Amino acid sequence: MRALLALAYYVLVFATMCIMGIPYMWYCGLRGHWEDCTNICRFDFKHFIFKLFRITVSVEGAENIPKERGYVMVLNHQSFLDTNVVWHSIDNAAFMAKASLWKAPVFSWVLTRIGCIPVYSNPRKNAGMGQMVKDRLEKGNNIAVFPEGHRSADGRMFKFQNGIFRMAKEHHFSILPITLVNTGERLPKVKWAIYGGEVKIVVHPLMKYEDYAEMPIAEFRDGMHDLIESALPYKQAEKEVSNAGGAVGEPADKEA
Repeated sequence: MRALLALAYYVLVFATMCIMGIPYMWYCGLRGHWEDCTNICRFDFKHFIFKLFRITVSVEGAENIPKERGYVMVLNHQSFLDTNVVWHSIDNAAFMAKASLWKAPVFSWVLTRIGCIPVYSNPRKNAGMGQMVKDRLEKGNNIAVFPEGHRSADGRMFKFQNGIFRMAKEHHFSILPITLVNTGERLPKVKWAIYGGEVKIVVHPLMKYEDYAEMPIAEFRDGMHDLIESALPYKQAEKEVSNAGGAVGEPADKEA
């Protein structure tokens, strides 16, 4: 039953993209505002798709979402649902995604018009990507990036790759760190199933270029990773255990 529901979810997302999304994209294009294309995604997920599948979204730190577009979102990655949640609750967004997705004829056109950027397994083909991101940002897109490179099956984060952090240092991007909680529980990577329930988004404060300009790339990358990871349930649990251990040890230390 869960597998059928998951299939229905994917089919519905694709169908709404074709029936509502493509005409809306042409409308945005005729107005000269391709960057507004994903507004239709916000409408679909907020008012229709998530309600149908009983998925709710709560946002912590909504005051940290910039009012002006033109920033890079850096997020953890657990599920296909991640992109959908960003459109639902954060803002208009294009994504950096694996280049193989551009092999599908209609889907490749959609990705390109939205402003998405293909990432190739051959690093030489990625030359100039930083300038491409900068151009998208200047045209009013937001770009969402998953620096882990692939989805986590158990919700625990992988190490971040250097790419977006090197580009940010070179081209002076503003970075919005975001933690996605429970997307993997709702739509798992490891099986065909979808479950109703809550997804939580934690939006951390925006980092402007001057906030990280003096940091070495490794420090910048790992600090961003740790900040995003700190809001995940397993890290919260580890912190509670650590704090409890310290509280238990205090009397003994004082007696000594």
